Amino acid sequence: MGVFDNISAEDFLKFIRYDRFDVENYGKRQEVMKKVYFIIFIIYTVIGVFSLLSFIHLRNWYIIKQRSFGLTLINGISAFFCGFLTLMVQFVNIPCGFNLYVSNVISPFYNALFLSRSLRVVLLYRFNIFKVTAIKRRNYKRLRESFGGDSEPNYYLPKIYKRVNNIIYTVVAIPTIIALIITIIIHSYNYDSCRFYAEGNATELLKKNNSGKMFMVAQYAGIVMAIAMCIMFIFICRIKDNSKYGVKFECLSTIILIVVLTILNSFLNSSLQGVIGEYNGILRSPQFDNMPMEAIVNGVLAEKTDYKKPNILYLIYEYTKGGRVLFCIISMYMIFSSIILPCIKCYKSKREKNRYFHEPTSSIQYFYKVLNSPPLIEELKTIAIKEYSVENVLFWENYQVLQKMIYRYQIEFKKAERIGNPRLISQYDFEGYYQQQMQTFSVSSMDDYSYDPNMPVPREIMPYYINFYKTFIDSLGPASVNISGATIKHIYNEMCTYPTIGMFDNAKNEIVEMMYSSIFPILLRQNRKQLRNNIINY
Repeated sequence: MGVFDNISAEDFLKFIRYDRFDVENYGKRQEVMKKVYFIIFIIYTVIGVFSLLSFIHLRNWYIIKQRSFGLTLINGISAFFCGFLTLMVQFVNIPCGFNLYVSNVISPFYNALFLSRSLRVVLLYRFNIFKVTAIKRRNYKRLRESFGGDSEPNYYLPKIYKRVNNIIYTVVAIPTIIALIITIIIHSYNYDSCRFYAEGNATELLKKNNSGKMFMVAQYAGIVMAIAMCIMFIFICRIKDNSKYGVKFECLSTIILIVVLTILNSFLNSSLQGVIGEYNGILRSPQFDNMPMEAIVNGVLAEKTDYKKPNILYLIYEYTKGGRVLFCIISMYMIFSSIILPCIKCYKSKREKNRYFHEPTSSIQYFYKVLNSPPLIEELKTIAIKEYSVENVLFWENYQVLQKMIYRYQIEFKKAERIGNPRLISQYDFEGYYQQQMQTFSVSSMDDYSYDPNMPVPREIMPYYINFYKTFIDSLGPASVNISGATIKHIYNEMCTYPTIGMFDNAKNEIVEMMYSSIFPILLRQNRKQLRNNIINY
């Protein structure tokens, strides 16, 4: 028969109970399907385990960190586990109770994890844009007044980070807990037919309409998640991503797949479950126990012509085991997009780095030239916003301003010494100079600047060093950077005992190396030809 041909009542009865009416073909088809799914299972397991181990091995790469290693790994493991079990039940009988909780609880859990990761992308993107303007507004305030005894008027930005994390935890926890509670209640009423230790073919139970209601949690949770992801799709479309196959691609493509397959699964079950249940109810009637197929069709079911459906629906329902394999496709793609694709990008980035290793534009010395170019700093800032690490570029800009403050102090101090009264240095408007530098990042000649990192921080400059510390170094700072614990401890000790003008130098070196390995390759990839032909000299 053709895929879209209508089927007869006899064919439909064979589809439902070919274990009774077509025993020989039933056994052959079952064996073929088991072998097919076993091969798919082996391939899926090998690729899944290898990709998860590779992801863990590459956890220190920036591409992995940018996706939130812990959250993505848990999402990948739960998706792999769901796909693993969904494929296994196609050729191995697994206790119904175990299968029930995986379908009704673990599936909503990893869907909620993915939704939270998508939400994290949106929130962090908006947060990084907000961070740039907020830091500038904060620095425009008169620092002398801020540190004249009043408390620091910030800490609203760190609270946003905490709120982002709290929202993520809520999105994951609430659907999972609700699904778990409802499943426990449903299971308690159906425990005799769905035990943890009794083996049974869950697919056949679904087909015979014996356990369909128990798995309704997974179906309704999928519908709710699909609606939430449609809303999330709109927000993700508004963010910008540096990579063609980056986080934005992962979120959008996975959302489309989840929504399409959830709709298809709901349509299959809503269209066929009732029909299958009614036919099964008739077939279980004692009067048909010893009646041949022809008699059943001619005697009772021939009149039910309204139940004839296009054959393609039954084929999909049959080969996807009641639509459950559709969720396995989601698991497979989620592992590919969130685990395998970032690993491929890491290896590709490493190969590209080795390829251009000897080019002048790839050196750390050239990167310092880029960091001293105001137009390229703005490009780096744009890239960093999309990579959720704009605090690194802001750190560099503010560090440069601190250096200029020291340079200006030395110039004004020498002038005061020539006049014969070094105390006149206190009359210079350092605040005005600071605000001027903050408004426009510029590069000026500092050839006469004798930089001694062990020089004590002058009293006139100290408020700006404190502001810098509370903004970028303090863990509760509005734009705290990700530097080593040893560096933070060293800075803290100097700040409390003997502050020097070089107290942030080690942190600066770490930040520059971080930008060199994370956002600078993106700048090179986008502008390599132009940079190669126009080496900047600042």
